[in-house]
Amino acid sequence: MKKYISIIALLLLFGSVLQAQTFSDDNFIYTVSPKKAVQSGQLNTLTKDEINQNVGYFDGLGRPVQTISVGQGGNGAHIVTPKQYDTYGREIKEYLPYPVSGGGTNYSRIDPLSAVNAAISFYGSEKYENTSNPYSEKLLEPAPVNRVLKQAAPGNPWAMNSGHEIKFDYKVNDANEVKLFNANTRWDAGTGLFEISFEDAGFYDANELYKTITYDENTAATPSETAGSTVEFKDKQGQVVLKRTYQAGTKHDTYYVYDGYGNLTYVIPPKADGAINNDVLNGLCYQYKYDSRNRLAEKKLPGKQWEFIVYDKLDRPVATGPALSPFQDDTAVGWLITKYDVYNRPVYTGWQNQTANSSSRKALQDAQNLATNVSESKQTSGTIDGVAVTYTNSITPTNFKLLTVSYYDDYSFPNARVLPTSVEGQPTLTNVKMMTTGSWTRVPTTALAMAGETNTIFYDDKSRPVRSYTQNYLGGYTTTDSKLDFTGKTLYTITKHKRTTGDTELIIREDFTYSPQDRLLTHTHQINGGAVQLMAENTYDEMGQLTSKRVGGNTGNPLQKVDFSYNIRGWLSGINNTASLQQNTDPLDLFTFKINYNTIQTGITGVKPLYNGNIAETYWRTGADNMLRAYGYKYDNLNRLNEAIYHKNELTTNAYDENILYDKNGNILSLNRNGDIDPQAGVIKIDDLVYTYLANSNQLAGVLDTTNNSSGFSDANKTGDDYSYDENGNLIEDKNKSITAITYNHLNLPKKIIFGTGNRIEYLYSGNGEKVEKIVTENNTVTNTNYLQSFQYKDNVLEFFPTAEGYVQNENGVLGYVFQYKDHLGNVRVSYKRNAQNVLEIVEENNYYAFGLLHKGYNHYVPGTIKNLYKYNGKELQDELGLNAYDYGARFYDPATGRWYTVDAMAEKYSDMSPYNYALNNPVMFIDPDGNEVEMCCEGLKGFLVGIVDNIASMNIRSKYEGQDFENGVRAADIVSAIGGAYLAAKGGGDIAAGVAGLEASATVTAASGGLAVEATGPSAALSGALIGVGTLEVYTGTNIFSNAMNNLKEGNSTENSNSTEKSNGGRSGKQKRLEELGNDSKTSSADRGWIKQEKNSIARKSTRESKDGTLKPQKNIRNPPGKDLAHPYKKPAREGNSYKDAKLKNTADHRTEHKIHGYK
Repeated sequence: MKKYISIIALLLLFGSVLQAQTFSDDNFIYTVSPKKAVQSGQLNTLTKDEINQNVGYFDGLGRPVQTISVGQGGNGAHIVTPKQYDTYGREIKEYLPYPVSGGGTNYSRIDPLSAVNAAISFYGSEKYENTSNPYSEKLLEPAPVNRVLKQAAPGNPWAMNSGHEIKFDYKVNDANEVKLFNANTRWDAGTGLFEISFEDAGFYDANELYKTITYDENTAATPSETAGSTVEFKDKQGQVVLKRTYQAGTKHDTYYVYDGYGNLTYVIPPKADGAINNDVLNGLCYQYKYDSRNRLAEKKLPGKQWEFIVYDKLDRPVATGPALSPFQDDTAVGWLITKYDVYNRPVYTGWQNQTANSSSRKALQDAQNLATNVSESKQTSGTIDGVAVTYTNSITPTNFKLLTVSYYDDYSFPNARVLPTSVEGQPTLTNVKMMTTGSWTRVPTTALAMAGETNTIFYDDKSRPVRSYTQNYLGGYTTTDSKLDFTGKTLYTITKHKRTTGDTELIIREDFTYSPQDRLLTHTHQINGGAVQLMAENTYDEMGQLTSKRVGGNTGNPLQKVDFSYNIRGWLSGINNTASLQQNTDPLDLFTFKINYNTIQTGITGVKPLYNGNIAETYWRTGADNMLRAYGYKYDNLNRLNEAIYHKNELTTNAYDENILYDKNGNILSLNRNGDIDPQAGVIKIDDLVYTYLANSNQLAGVLDTTNNSSGFSDANKTGDDYSYDENGNLIEDKNKSITAITYNHLNLPKKIIFGTGNRIEYLYSGNGEKVEKIVTENNTVTNTNYLQSFQYKDNVLEFFPTAEGYVQNENGVLGYVFQYKDHLGNVRVSYKRNAQNVLEIVEENNYYAFGLLHKGYNHYVPGTIKNLYKYNGKELQDELGLNAYDYGARFYDPATGRWYTVDAMAEKYSDMSPYNYALNNPVMFIDPDGNEVEMCCEGLKGFLVGIVDNIASMNIRSKYEGQDFENGVRAADIVSAIGGAYLAAKGGGDIAAGVAGLEASATVTAASGGLAVEATGPSAALSGALIGVGTLEVYTGTNIFSNAMNNLKEGNSTENSNSTEKSNGGRSGKQKRLEELGNDSKTSSADRGWIKQEKNSIARKSTRESKDGTLKPQKNIRNPPGKDLAHPYKKPAREGNSYKDAKLKNTADHRTEHKIHGYK
């Protein structure tokens, strides 16, 4: 008989639907999700296109054995995913899904062997590279622990025993193989911290550490540890103490040093490979100090001054510093302030002009420890810093400059919009408890000015944002209304915009249609009720992959048809066909692009097939001259780009070559470029650069160009250092560009760039870091650019605004569409439009060196057209006054040197790399979307926009980089996340409704689109892709990031690859005795006895802590055993020497609550 595993209510609701289907006589879960609102009695009237169905089959042990996604193929076929287990119950092979046509209402489980054979047959076609292994496969060691020895991926080149698997080896350390560093600590009542000192204690004894060697897919079938491996050493507490990689046989070591409580205290990067003195520690290493509650209180990143964090009694960060002034007319240094309500939601952020150092941190922390109230609350009205607010201001400090205010639960805040009864026919929600309703964000021109932007968010009766209204600092507004269907997909959006109240309103409508599988089919765009312009008409294959889109014009007569191809691992391999611009009866292609990974065509000496995700070659051809051009790439063992070799018309011409060498931290040591002309023979070397660095530093001191060619990098300064930096590691002087001073704001964004000629560039940002204005003064001529919710103005006249496929430009008062091709990195390659004669023409072509510098000498710019400065990675080039830097949002980037202007805010995540490196020195495969975080070009963008991640692809080189960037400074990163969450929540309200529109429409462009296709087919960039990150991820995720970060701070949690051990606020005495008692207790389990033995061995190690009487004693701390909490007795803090023996609080939550209530340390 059939065994239905389901919810009774589901069976009752869908009984009539179930009766129409055919299922196997197996355990299964059948899930039905309606796409339209119906009464329960009408459920049987729903068609297959009006519901989503999924069937999951299980064996007698409850293991999933097959899933069927009903009708989810591109042609309506069922998508089947088979599963198999070996005799030990292990899933050795994980199969790719495949389509089954003609399934109809038969949802029966397919025979397991037949399903596997069907999958193999489907992927054995030319389209899927004749793949005979459509599955990932693991080779496990013959032992109960089931450690993985090899991990193979789908595709014949990556099959098991092909030599291109990820390989693992497990060992223990040898004597003199790993250095032993200790972090000694002593309590300092004056600073309220455990002060730290570094000790080089020689080497670990043999067999003290677990050693895991990982070889990527490029290594030999029988690999050598010194070529292409990542070696990780862990101690008996599971803490990573060393990560080792090799370049040309030379070790690149990153050491992690912990104090006696398991807190990460030092990170020693590869460049610090000699004697570790204070200069090395301060210039190259990461240092952390903790307070008596094990909270990170002070940290020092390479090239930056010490930073300080203050917490309230709930362990929420309330002040961080030093922070530069946000105001244009102020260069003071102070603190960033965050205040919260009782639900841990940030309500205020601000800046306080007060010295930020260790002693002031202690004073602020003492004040927080004595506070009787820790949260602000709602009130009818009030004023802070001259700004009307509806919260109290009772928490210290009360005297600060307000930057943002976040509102929740209602619309009774200053300048809030009136709640409409409906938005586009959708009833609005009146009970908005626990929801973000709006925000105020300062635009800090001067310290006395009160300019700001107010945002209001309205929700429909299903709690979905449907309107976002932002009044900008000039008095105008941008409002976006979204019409959603029953499941939340965006049917259309209407955006209304004014720069100021006196300007004419601009109205933009975007419409979206979807397939029965909820994939985006069409996206259209309309301005002020005019002609409807096609943004995209999408076509999908049987697996739901985007295969083509028609762009521009209308569906019957598009301007371009863009085709996409992928390899078996889902990696983007082509945009159109590089063999010919003309394909059948399609419009003549204006751009084609090809990516080779594990195959090569150019024949360039030394360019090899690559299997770990690195790109071996790229080809392109454009309609400008129909020439086939290419690059072949070479990498070192650390996956850093060494050479990009230029190829044209089947010949290696070297006309635009790049050659780069690095130091152990990834700082560029030399960079050579050819350029300026594109001949078949003969080249011009435009750069022969040698980089020098400040002593014990990642900071660039100077660049020498021996070519004396002003193209590429211009070496104008011939004496002394070229560059200098402030205490935050920000570039403040560049003599080659005649920059005499750069001043920064509280987020280390440039406020003013002063040139020796007296010319200047000034940037104005909102309190949360969004750029709103640029003022360029050149020879007393002032040019003003406004950035207003993606609408860009020059000298008060609308210049352009972006769309999903390019932008709309204002040409002498006439708005016209310009469409763009982008490559896998989001680089704008070709811009095109219909000209006045209605002829399709290329208006601009951009081709790039790997690190972002533009090619010169061919197919660049059509005179007489309006130039668009959004180019490399889709970022705006700041070309005024010869600055020639890209603004990524969080940082400025110089493509001539391949370096950022400022330290990476996420530097702790990449502690083995220079905080000034770009894209892990692999800009062919990685991008940095906003200057904060590196992403893989194809997989990262795809995952960001549609939430579809190729599990197999995650085992390629990205896994290796994830391993390298595991969070040693996890709690430091949590602090960043918490503060960032506060700012995100304040900022995101202005964008959330439009962001949701983009999210819903873009998310339907599904599967393996490599980023480009998704980016190019969802709603407009102004209202979607950017707004997803800046809206939805700011308001919703902002508050949640903050909450999660706070939980991580309290729990001591880390990222997946973290080496941090379980942290506890447990006491600092009585533990050794309790350890002995546990070990002698007959009720102690064998597992706990093993843990206790490890602890005893750990305590016997040489790490020391200075006690309060000044003597050095062996560490007597112990960790809590896994899953347990040895809480001290009620009202008897462990710091006073109380034992754990009589503790009654047996879980972490109760223990922490006691600390909060009674103020224990």
